[in-house]
Amino acid sequence: MIVAGLGVLGGCASVPPPRGEIAEATFAVGEAQEAEAPQYAPAELRSARKKLKAAESAMANENYEKARHLAEQALVDAQFAEAKARAEIQRQGVEELRKSIEILRRELNKRSGSS
Repeated sequence: MIVAGLGVLGGCASVPPPRGEIAEATFAVGEAQEAEAPQYAPAELRSARKKLKAAESAMANENYEKARHLAEQALVDAQFAEAKARAEIQRQGVEELRKSIEILRRELNKRSGSS
C-alpha cells in the first residue's frame, strides 16, 4: 500500500508546470481586453480571468494538472470573449452601413420622384 501511494505521488511530481499554457491564457485575456470584450463580452472575459487566477493559484500550490486544466479553460473563455466582441463590433458596423444605404435609397427616391 505504501509503495502504491509513493507511485501516485511520484506520478504527480512528474507532471511539468504548465507555464506555456498559463502564458497563452494570459496573452489571450489581454487580446480579449483589447478587442473590447469588457464592453461586448463581459461575462466571458470575467470567466476567463477567474479561471486564469485559479490556474495561477493552482500553479503556486504545485497542483500542475489542475493548473493546466484551468489555464486551458481560461484560454478558451478568453478566445470566445474576443470572438464575441469582434462579432458584435462587426454586427454594429453592418447595421450602420445598412442605415446609410437606406438613407441613400430614400434620397435617390426623393430625387427620382421630383424630376
